[in-house]
Amino acid sequence: MKWLVTLAFFGFCWWRVARARERTSELAATGILRSPLYWVSNALVALLLALVLYIAHIHNQLPVPAFLWLTAVTIIVALLFLRRALKWRYPV
Repeated sequence: MKWLVTLAFFGFCWWRVARARERTSELAATGILRSPLYWVSNALVALLLALVLYIAHIHNQLPVPAFLWLTAVTIIVALLFLRRALKWRYPV
């Protein structure tokens, strides 16, 4: 049974990579991959993920400081504005 789940997982990963290649080729044709807004939004997503994982890590040990929550909300709002700017500039 384990081999079946492993095979299904790798099949799913293969399918996602193929879809990601298609999406990347579509984005490259529009020129969005050269846009600084695109790379800033990707960096903010990575920063938000790191911040949320840090909050989850310290949540078990002590109360989470309010400035961390405020930072997370600020990053989310910035991502929403960046998404709108990218949709306006590169309507894909």
